[in-house]
Amino acid sequence: MKHAEIDERGFTLIEIMVSVVIAVIVTAAAFTILTTTSKSVRANEQTVDTQQNVRIAMELLSRDIKMAGFGSPGVPIGNCTYSIMPSDKTVGGVDDGPDSVQLLVPTGKSTGADRWTLQSATTPSGVALITLQAGAVTDMVSSGLANGSYISMNGAYTAVVNSFSAGSNTISITIPPPVWFPAEAPVYLLQCIRYQVVTNTTICGSSEPCLTRGVAGVVTGPNAEAPIVEGIEELQLAYACDGCVGAVNGGVPNRVIDNQGGASGFDQADFISNNAWSTTPMTPDKIQLVQVSLVARQPKADLGIGETAAATQGSGAVVVSPDRSLAANSNHRRRLLTKTIETRNVGL
Repeated sequence: MKHAEIDERGFTLIEIMVSVVIAVIVTAAAFTILTTTSKSVRANEQTVDTQQNVRIAMELLSRDIKMAGFGSPGVPIGNCTYSIMPSDKTVGGVDDGPDSVQLLVPTGKSTGADRWTLQSATTPSGVALITLQAGAVTDMVSSGLANGSYISMNGAYTAVVNSFSAGSNTISITIPPPVWFPAEAPVYLLQCIRYQVVTNTTICGSSEPCLTRGVAGVVTGPNAEAPIVEGIEELQLAYACDGCVGAVNGGVPNRVIDNQGGASGFDQADFISNNAWSTTPMTPDKIQLVQVSLVARQPKADLGIGETAAATQGSGAVVVSPDRSLAANSNHRRRLLTKTIETRNVGL
């Protein structure tokens, strides 16, 4: 009986070599796609983070600028002689670094069992002691409450703190008749807050610059100037005022922004970016608009889409404001955001 012949031929050398070449090409293509995708994802994430950082920084600054002067007693508090204290990097010249600003703003707490509100209503016959919610005074102390501090009752009446007791949740102040406040009326602690850009590894936690916020000059404790947004490289501030030019309406505010540039109508030239704000009538209480310009940059360089590690994305020169420009940066992409904010309480 004949058995069927079995074909036992294998692959030829040429076939094996072709298969290996095809496998190498497919593998290389897969790695290239993987590398490209990974670097693209990282670049997109950095872009989103940078955009979010500059928006957060602008929101925080906007909020405090709008609230600057709320409940102001009209006397210096901390380093704030006025509700807004501009600090230009180079007064009277072209800036070579970021500006800073100090703002007299209220700190409060409207939620929680220890919210900063009155436990009971005051009386129209005059008050020497107010009682807050349980734990509120302790919380206020951790935020900087001390004898001599100023607190504002609902923004309608401001008084100096004579003494306080965390145990009984009371603060000794003087509210004259016929002023009175209902239960749950908010109590605010007035503080002089500074915003500035810092490039300090110890403060920022990295070699990248950051925006800090805190009570001006305080370096320890809960009120210390501390980083709030990373990657903020530049802060420029310009101000428009009403009543700070003697030749305009005799230097008397008339609810019209002073014409600084000479052209008819309101324009960019009416913003003042270099001034000490110390000579009457050009004083900070005349400020009505604040133009804030922020620049954020990516913390790390974007790498090329290939397999090399060379940086391929950066930023050209950036004009931040008329008196401040940033040189090109080949390693970091940047985002510039500018916003004009109207003050609500300055000069009141």
